[in-house]
Amino acid sequence: MTNEISKSTFTIVPAVDIVETPHTYVVKLDIPGAQKEKISAAIENNILNVSAVVERFNDDQESDTVKEYKREFSLANDVDVSTVDAEYENGVLQITLKKKEQYLPKQININ
Repeated sequence: MTNEISKSTFTIVPAVDIVETPHTYVVKLDIPGAQKEKISAAIENNILNVSAVVERFNDDQESDTVKEYKREFSLANDVDVSTVDAEYENGVLQITLKKKEQYLPKQININ
């Protein structure tokens, strides 16, 4: 009989809120327990990919459970992918996607 520790891996689709403002899209993903260094966010071919790995350690400080968080979003053509901001705080990743200038609301002056 051996004392092997089996490591469990789970893939989780994190809860998400998406809010559109006149100038931005704000994407908020719940990734509790993740370390900022273990979160990856990238945009390729107008698709936003977010992934994270969260490990739970047992009493012997060995990883026994791994949770993989993954989400993928198709972006609208009005997103300016050169001006993306991301923050991670209290288990929530917030990604702010600014809209391209030509898609922003414009006030028309009436003479």
